[in-house]
Amino acid sequence: MLIYIYNIITFLFFFVSTIIIYKNGKLIKELKKELDIEKEKNKKVVSQRKSSEVRLGKIGENMAPFFKDWPFDPNKFRFLGNPIDGIQFNNDEILFIEIKTGKSRLSTSQKKIKQLIKEKKVAFATFRVSEEACLLKVE
Repeated sequence: MLIYIYNIITFLFFFVSTIIIYKNGKLIKELKKELDIEKEKNKKVVSQRKSSEVRLGKIGENMAPFFKDWPFDPNKFRFLGNPIDGIQFNNDEILFIEIKTGKSRLSTSQKKIKQLIKEKKVAFATFRVSEEACLLKVE
């Protein structure tokens, strides 16, 4: 009789353990699915946020010369867009200007342009077009 009770208790233990493991496995699968859904939502939010930051940056780049704090004559600023936002033509200097918003930093190509300017590797060129030929003259 004691063996019979022991067998029933063992069976109930394994039966209950199996049910618990099954339910936990099902619960874990549901939690993973919810986590995957949340990850996708977060990716969309991050993507939308970055997109908004880019749009805000583009607006800032285009509006900056017209802000009251712009230290130069906005009529003498010319937009380039890429890789540098623009050139400011002052009476005694010409400035290459990159406008940044938020925590944005110079790109690799912008850093290279900055370095070339620091090294005074800047020149003036004239490209002459005529009926006979075209001629580039770098000074």
